[in-house]
Amino acid sequence: MSKDLRLLMCPENLHEGLRLGPIRYVVTPEKARTFSDAVMATNPAFIPSADNPDAIVSPTMRLPDYALLIATHFKGGKGGVHAKHWCEFHEPMRVGQPMKVEGTITATYLKRGKFYFTLEYESRDAETDQLLVRQAITSVLLNDKGEMQ
Repeated sequence: MSKDLRLLMCPENLHEGLRLGPIRYVVTPEKARTFSDAVMATNPAFIPSADNPDAIVSPTMRLPDYALLIATHFKGGKGGVHAKHWCEFHEPMRVGQPMKVEGTITATYLKRGKFYFTLEYESRDAETDQLLVRQAITSVLLNDKGEMQ
């Protein structure tokens, strides 16, 4: 059995300049279809089918990539409470597209006794390196009991 080498998710291990990723995945038709069903998409361009195998993926489908970046680098803790989030959409993602996501912790600070961190991350085509989405999320870190730290 391999040892878990991820760092504990705590203020001492989160610092500005910390690079996370890359993580890689392929946007599968099944996940795109599940997402389009969940958001009740009506535009056929966003609905994968036999007639549209290269459907455009809703850009909001990949907003949770920050959780993948964090989970591959950290263990423990209960994650964070979202304080702020912004996105820049550059190019559409498509079903079947190979993706690469990387990020950097760009800020850590205490405010009103709570620990905040900001993760900026980019989603790119894994083959062409074309920028598709740039995002940032600021979270309040929770401890193992689910309380804000």
